[in-house]
Amino acid sequence: MSPDEIKARGRRITDELFNQGDLSVVDELIDPGYTEYLAAEHKTVSAAELKDLITDMRRAFPDLHAHTEQQIVEGDTLVQRLTVTGTHDGVPPSGAPATGKRIRVSVVDISRIGPDGRFMQRWTLADQLAVLSQLNLLPAGSAP
Repeated sequence: MSPDEIKARGRRITDELFNQGDLSVVDELIDPGYTEYLAAEHKTVSAAELKDLITDMRRAFPDLHAHTEQQIVEGDTLVQRLTVTGTHDGVPPSGAPATGKRIRVSVVDISRIGPDGRFMQRWTLADQLAVLSQLNLLPAGSAP
């Protein structure tokens, strides 16, 4: 795949999966053996769990929007810098009540693409401290 084709696939995941909630994109562009490493949460997510993660995020932030700021391709690796915005109007699985507050968060993704053009692995680093701070959900006495 050319760098431009890889970038286009990355933008489809951002636009169609995250922004529109089209879960069929997972079946089309994500390898069944996919693993996502969520650095801030210290956990991994499979292809099947990715659908649940997106559904939960869009429930908590119904107007969730990720904007691709920058993309870099080297070989089979795509690096993306995103800005994610949304209003916390829904209830996430954690059960924290909706705050009605808006967030604006920086995210960096590093993805590895397989020979068939499907995403195999992704490392995501989102500024979770910024999310908690903007939602006023930091524990008492902690500083942002």
